[in-house]
Amino acid sequence: MTEPLRISCLHEAANLTSGDRNETYGPPVQNMQHIADIFNAWTGRDLTAREVAQLHIATKLARSQTSPTHRDSYVDAMAYRGIEYECAVEEFTQEPTP
Repeated sequence: MTEPLRISCLHEAANLTSGDRNETYGPPVQNMQHIADIFNAWTGRDLTAREVAQLHIATKLARSQTSPTHRDSYVDAMAYRGIEYECAVEEFTQEPTP
């Protein structure tokens, strides 16, 4: 039986954020916070790590409007939603995610 596309995309998203990208860029929440810190220093804003993840999701949503069958946009959006959740857990519970 062939795996449904949604499940295949979810597996790919999980592998991306827990494999090479995690090793290359470090823990995702920490990476989102670094991006927020740089953006905030440039603009005087006060974005959180979670909001940075949401911006990445918005980018992927916009790209899927232009290229609705481009798998990467969906896979990355799924990955960023998981990262956003980890950011939210840290932001609202003050407990680091594993």
